[in-house]
Amino acid sequence: MMNDNEWVVRWFKDVWGRADGSLLAEYAADPFNFYLPGGRILSLSHVEYLNFITIWCQRFKNVNFTINDVINDGEKTVALYQCSATYNGGWARIPARKQNVKMTGMVFFKREQGKITDCWLEDSSFDLYQQLTRYLD
Repeated sequence: MMNDNEWVVRWFKDVWGRADGSLLAEYAADPFNFYLPGGRILSLSHVEYLNFITIWCQRFKNVNFTINDVINDGEKTVALYQCSATYNGGWARIPARKQNVKMTGMVFFKREQGKITDCWLEDSSFDLYQQLTRYLD
């Protein structure tokens, strides 16, 4: 039996880290609402979300997620995470230099009948940008 937080760990390590579509189908409604930093809201099918993750996985290799804390309140879950990866190019027109980067973030999940219906992401994209452009001429 899966503990209350195991699905969160697998969401990051398998769905995000490996673009695992079978787990996405197990954990998320199709479509579900994905809220991005800055207020954008996307209603994404599993295919669209997997495309998004696949592109992310092409840009960032050797991904390692660490879940720092998980808070559950009924059908609402918040997860604080850290991620280390190797930048492989393709993001914001920043050239690839096989640079190791660190990211942090917080995800708020809303679930109904065990499936994610809404997912809010707040992450350290600006800090990531600074890491990648720090030594550019």
